[in-house]
Amino acid sequence: MSSLNSSISFLENASEGKNNWWRYLLTVIVSLVGGSLLAGIILGMVLAVVSLFFAGEVSNIYPFIQSTISNPIFLVVLVGISYTISVFLFYICLRFVHHKKFLSVINTVSGLRWKLLLKGLVLWALILFILSLPSLIFNQGGYEITYNSKSFLILLIICLLAFPIQASFEEILFRGYLMQGFSLVSKKPWVPLVLTSLIFGSVHVLNGTNLYMDMSIVASTFIIGMMLGIIALGDNGIETAMGVHIANNLYVALFFNSTDSGLPGLPSMVTTQASEPFSGLPFLILAAILMIVILFWGRKGDIMRIFR
Repeated sequence: MSSLNSSISFLENASEGKNNWWRYLLTVIVSLVGGSLLAGIILGMVLAVVSLFFAGEVSNIYPFIQSTISNPIFLVVLVGISYTISVFLFYICLRFVHHKKFLSVINTVSGLRWKLLLKGLVLWALILFILSLPSLIFNQGGYEITYNSKSFLILLIICLLAFPIQASFEEILFRGYLMQGFSLVSKKPWVPLVLTSLIFGSVHVLNGTNLYMDMSIVASTFIIGMMLGIIALGDNGIETAMGVHIANNLYVALFFNSTDSGLPGLPSMVTTQASEPFSGLPFLILAAILMIVILFWGRKGDIMRIFR
């Protein structure tokens, strides 16, 4: 891969270290596949041991494991463990395969900008809540209150442990590592923006219950990916995008879940009924536009340089 002289200094970090194409492929495979496999092995072993104590008779072990695996809260635990391992494997690959500093795929300064992360988290949560209010007020037949104090407390603790790790790693991987990698191929910042958004959308292709729903989810995640990528390029770092991603996942899991979401059946505060595929895209596009406008009000140049 050739070097790039970009007006966006965050992308210039890509020139650090070794950048052969196979290093990128190896890092992605080891991080994602390795994290999932090791998490599955670890949880499988734990379940096997626990079932021996709680299932009673041997004949009850399989039903016990089956009911545990089908519990949506268990899936959140799996996400947390899997992505924690993925972060570790990614760090090892970045340091010893690429010879890059971990912070180089996050920003262009000497530390994590926590204020940007918190700003993204709070602002996106507010936008989602405000835009959800009309549905909560005027379409009360379209959802039900599923809040349960005991279950919600467990869900809250697990989500606060799992989703910040999961969302942050996805931002590091897509809006940091891969967007920088693709910037070595094209001198135009919008090219890595679109490519990483397409990949981000495509990895969610099996989250639906049928092909039509799958395509709807791909479209939604592509829009979110574009918004997060624009924010990262405009900020010269991914902290704000990390905050947005964390807020999005926490909001869906804890407050406004849906029967057709990637994690249905969670004891969230509110659960909506499955909607018509693609019907939520106007809502999502409006939210994304609002987010970008608010964040970059008076900073038009930071956005325009992405599309030059």
